[in-house]
Amino acid sequence: MLPRNSNLFVVQGGLFVSFVHDLSHVSNRYSNQSSVSCATCCMSISSLLSNRPAVGLQAIESVALMDRYDSKFLAPTDWLPEVLADLTEHHVLQVEQDHLIRYNNLYFDTKGNECLTEHLRGRTKRFKVRIRQYQNSKVAFLEVKLRDVYGKTAKKRMARSSDLPWNAPLTEGEILFLREHLGNVTDELTPSLQSRFDRFTLVNLDRGDRITFDQNLQFSDPRKHLKTPLWTSPTPHLAVVEWKQRKLNHQGDLIQSFRAKPGRRGPLGRALRISKYILGRMSVCDDLAPGAYRKTLRDIQRAELAASTPQSEHESILQ
Repeated sequence: MLPRNSNLFVVQGGLFVSFVHDLSHVSNRYSNQSSVSCATCCMSISSLLSNRPAVGLQAIESVALMDRYDSKFLAPTDWLPEVLADLTEHHVLQVEQDHLIRYNNLYFDTKGNECLTEHLRGRTKRFKVRIRQYQNSKVAFLEVKLRDVYGKTAKKRMARSSDLPWNAPLTEGEILFLREHLGNVTDELTPSLQSRFDRFTLVNLDRGDRITFDQNLQFSDPRKHLKTPLWTSPTPHLAVVEWKQRKLNHQGDLIQSFRAKPGRRGPLGRALRISKYILGRMSVCDDLAPGAYRKTLRDIQRAELAASTPQSEHESILQ
């Protein structure tokens, strides 16, 4: 059962541990099992991706989708080889001969956590600011994501200078770029979350959509550990799957693949209101209240528990 008190917990290696600072107490036995499972899964995924038709960055300009609808799902990493096999009409993005790409991110928020608060309150109109680096190519961008009242996301970005570290302080030109899109709130922004994950991307050029699969999510608090991040991994058995579309569609090969999984329980394989930013902030900051996002965090906990112990029937998963 999930804890009945008001404290938030995450699952690590099949055990409930306190959301931030007790991850070091997790049994090595569970951590080792997780590492072996992830390594096996990655080998299988790597093989499947290498045998799939590939496209480069130039070929997917038509599906860059700076204006798009996003649908997000949680899937056990053990599902990914079968899901890949089901998505026969998608090419895989290849960059610098790699299919699996490490993403490094540095998010910004005001000292009063305006971005986080608007997201927690469920406001449809909101913004997000981050620096994102694609580690294999060493290319980095400053990005602004603007969500409108209809749920559509517009992304604006500018390339960062390759002469600077990817997470170097913002330049004058970048601050002007932010002011153009955000106004005076730009002056209040400071680093609020550092994250990293491994992503592969499938592209359907005919339909103009993309599906991204993010694994090995890790988070650190730059307000405490900017130079030497202290990483936390709250969902080692899960991938965040994001379907990015020009026109909202609730069907498709991805949905059918999830529905066919015999281990589909609770929140697994179902559209959820997921934010890696909120998950990360809640994972590294023990003084934040989840507000309206509490249910989503519990769904993530249930999904991690189901993914880490797929043969067990948990009352908390089925509720």
